[in-house]
Amino acid sequence: MVDGLANTYQLYDPKMIAVSTTCMAEVIGDDLHSFIQNAKDEYSVPRDFDVPFAHTPAFVGSHVDGYDNMVKGILEHFWKGQERTQIEGTINIIPGFDGFCVGNNRELKRLLDVMGVSYTLIQDASDQFDTPSDGEYRMYDGGTNINEVKKALNAEATL
Repeated sequence: MVDGLANTYQLYDPKMIAVSTTCMAEVIGDDLHSFIQNAKDEYSVPRDFDVPFAHTPAFVGSHVDGYDNMVKGILEHFWKGQERTQIEGTINIIPGFDGFCVGNNRELKRLLDVMGVSYTLIQDASDQFDTPSDGEYRMYDGGTNINEVKKALNAEATL
């Protein structure tokens, strides 16, 4: 974990690094929170760098459950200990695991825009899956950014 976080941080200059377990890590009982804290103590990433995590055992449920666990882990990471100030008329939409999100999320956003709904689409991967191959390097182009996830805590409702 120490080397993995350090390499990822130095090579890709990410805004956050999300960590999830595998089947063997779950069987062994790895403590992700402690591993991440130890990596920060060894300066693999800055202490205030965002490293949300989730336990995603392969022997419980399916890949959809793992996806849901990771979304929950990210939201808990950014919302834990934060004060909530509800903003009337705003909603969060968590579309869930969707292999067709490029078209589905874009259509959902189009419909919400037509209706004038103030929304945050949590985990919008439609732009990342459709990044063009035009010679310009883009890592995870578009999508829901960290500030939008942080502000989503204040939405009136989540669907």
